[in-house]
Amino acid sequence: MVYGRNGHGAGHRSRPLPRTATALTALALAVWLGACGPLDGGGETDAPPAGGDPGLDELGGVPQRIAPSAAASATPSAPLPSPRPKPPSASAGPPRSSGPSYTAWAGPGCSGGGRYEEEGRYSDGDDGWYTVRSGGHRGDGCDGRFTAIPMSGSRDEDGGGGATWSWYVGSGYRTCTVAVVVPTSDRPEDVAGRPSVYRVLSDPADPDSAVRTFEIDQTRLRGEGVVVERVPVHDQRLTVRLVDRGQDRDRDRKGAHHAAAQMRAECGT
Repeated sequence: MVYGRNGHGAGHRSRPLPRTATALTALALAVWLGACGPLDGGGETDAPPAGGDPGLDELGGVPQRIAPSAAASATPSAPLPSPRPKPPSASAGPPRSSGPSYTAWAGPGCSGGGRYEEEGRYSDGDDGWYTVRSGGHRGDGCDGRFTAIPMSGSRDEDGGGGATWSWYVGSGYRTCTVAVVVPTSDRPEDVAGRPSVYRVLSDPADPDSAVRTFEIDQTRLRGEGVVVERVPVHDQRLTVRLVDRGQDRDRDRKGAHHAAAQMRAECGT
């Protein structure tokens, strides 16, 4: 394949993989929006263990958490508050010995576990969809690539494109926790959702079946991520969709794309 000056070819962007990295260098997780349960899959009212989530140690950082809100209406949602670190509790007990009952990764370049699909993909150089070969989560069956999705041009309207992550988690779960990786890139426009809007669907095949929504400012969290808790399960499935709404026409937003990388679902009884 012949690559142009920007390293793109047939809708793909090539960049050497890191030599030693097996995961992102940080997952300093953003924005506390309410009281949420632990990432290790225990009861919803239990406090998280001191020092954060052992399952994310390889990604680094002390977890911060958000919870999805009710599905967005026709009016835009209020802006997210500034991220504030949540210090570990000195009185918290030791980590539980038992882990979550279900854990699986999904996303571009991931094999096994969850399912990842793209809708409306097209090639148009830097203006279309393209793959960035590294910068996402590498490990756990994922190779670190991510997809750059062009924006609709409007903060409040979707253009029809998007990416969907889904997991068949089985019976016995009402909610799960999802860790959303925000990748890093040497081109800021590759990871430029401000914000990126995610919808929790009741039906993976119906993009209009949103029951919850959450937003992530990717420009503030490149190379990091967000833990989203109490994501509802419907018919034994967990489904999250990234839509393409967003502004990419202002001077500082020209060529801006949403980054679709890896997510990890964890469910416990």
